[in-house]
Amino acid sequence: MPKVRAIERAMMVLRAFRPQHPKMSLTEIAQATGLDKATTTRILGTLMACDMVVHDTVSRRYWLGFDILSLAASVPGQHDLHQIADPILRDVSIRTECLTFLATYGKEGAVCIARAVIDPPVQVQLWNIGEVRPYNQGAGPKLLLAHMPADQRAAYLATDLPSANPTTITDPRELARMVDEMRGQDTAFSRDDIIEGLSAQAQTIRDQDGAVTAVISVVGLNPLFSDEGRGTIGAALAEAAELLSRRLSISGLL
Repeated sequence: MPKVRAIERAMMVLRAFRPQHPKMSLTEIAQATGLDKATTTRILGTLMACDMVVHDTVSRRYWLGFDILSLAASVPGQHDLHQIADPILRDVSIRTECLTFLATYGKEGAVCIARAVIDPPVQVQLWNIGEVRPYNQGAGPKLLLAHMPADQRAAYLATDLPSANPTTITDPRELARMVDEMRGQDTAFSRDDIIEGLSAQAQTIRDQDGAVTAVISVVGLNPLFSDEGRGTIGAALAEAAELLSRRLSISGLL
């Protein structure tokens, strides 16, 4: 299908805003999109007129407007997804004392589509809903990468792999070996992969045909992930993954 270049560029500008960079200058937006400043300025002006972007004349920074939320609320199945997933994720958080996430495939990485935080001992801003996590960072994203179609996995491994900290795997050959070992498994574990002192454990979620479409994962302090702890966490994740696979498939959300 032919693309409308102006709309494609406007989407590039909107997608430049991330939870890590919610407010950006004109220069930062232009650098993030690869567009020149004149084009970026015209697009921002149009988005501001549509109440999709806000501009502060004092700080000279831009951020997304509240009208963006009205679009998110109109996504079909969004309410059904949270009605189904949120109670299950909360139960896992209570049982494991961890942050719990539900993520699926995105173009540039794993996309968080639901999360639960129930007074865990870890209070960090990590993987908000809609945020993309590179496939080489964390147990959940790497598990999705392992079950990705071979051609898509090879294409991702051919890109520059971003680093979250010194322990993140950025060598494509090392990452390829790791995900090759994961491919026949439904679980994954990582330690100090994104934030030092935190571990993550993940479990696949499959559709009615048995294909991996999402993962449920938990993140918590390293001491929680002893051999015994990982067994307890694994049992909670496996039970939740079975429920999510069945209920999301029945509802047509997987």
